[in-house]
Amino acid sequence: MNTRVKTAVFLVLFFVPAFVVGGWILDTVLVLLGLIATYELFNMFKIKSNTPQVVLIIEMLLSATLFFLISYHYKNLLDLELVFYALMAVIIIGALLLVLKENFETDDFGRYLVTILYPAIGFSALSALRFLSLEIVGFLFIITSMTDMFAYYVGINFGKHRLAAKISPKKSIEGALGGIFFAVLFAVGYIYLFNLDSIGNINLNIWKSIILIIVISVFGQVGDLVASKLKRGYGIKDFSNLFPGHGGVMDRFDSAILAGIILIFISEVVGLL
Repeated sequence: MNTRVKTAVFLVLFFVPAFVVGGWILDTVLVLLGLIATYELFNMFKIKSNTPQVVLIIEMLLSATLFFLISYHYKNLLDLELVFYALMAVIIIGALLLVLKENFETDDFGRYLVTILYPAIGFSALSALRFLSLEIVGFLFIITSMTDMFAYYVGINFGKHRLAAKISPKKSIEGALGGIFFAVLFAVGYIYLFNLDSIGNINLNIWKSIILIIVISVFGQVGDLVASKLKRGYGIKDFSNLFPGHGGVMDRFDSAILAGIILIFISEVVGLL
C-alpha cells in the first residue's frame, strides 16, 4: 500500500467510529480539527503578513469557544444570545489588535476573521448534523466523498473543458457534472436504504432530495475550489503535512465544512418559512 492509501485507511478507521459514537468524544475530535485548521490558516496567511504569534493563541481560543457555543446551541443547551456575544467579542478583540499591535495591519483583520470563523462554524456544523442523527451526517459525507471521487475519475477520463483554470487547472466541467451525477445516484440510494425522510426542518421526497443533493454537491466543490484558490494565492501545495499524501485538515475537510454549513443553513431557512 502506498502512503496515500495507508493514510486514507487510517482516516476512515479513526473518524468513522468518532462520528458513530458522537457526543463529547466527537466534539473533542472536531474542536481539535478546528484548532489545527486555525493553525494551518494562520501559517498560510503569515506567508504574506507579519502577524505576531500571540494572535494565533487568541485565534485558537476564540475558534474553540465559538465551536462549543455554536454546537451546544444546536443541541439546545445554550441560548443563541451567547453565540451573538461571542461574535461581538471576536470583532472587538480584532479591533483592539488593529489599534494596539503595530504589525497587525488592516488586511490582517480580514485574515483574522477567516481564521477564526471558517473552522469554528464549519466543524460546529458537522457537530450539529451529527446531533440530528448519524444518518444525516452520513448523508453529507456520502455526497461530498462521491462528488470528490467521481469528479476526479470522470475528469481524468473525459474532462475536456476547464472548470476554473486559474484556480485548479486539472478540474473540468465534465468532472464536476460527473461528480454531481454520481453523488445524486449514491445519496438517493442512501436515503432509501436508511429510510431518511427528513433532515432537520427539511421534509424529503424524491425531487426535494435530488435538488438538495445537487446543491450540497455543488457547494462541496465550491469549498474545494475556495481551498485551492487560497493555496494558489499563497504559493503552497497543501495546508500542512498532517495526513501524509492527503495534506492537512483544511485539505481533507474543505468540501465537508462548507457543505455542512450550507446544509444547516438550508434547514434553518426552511424552518423559518
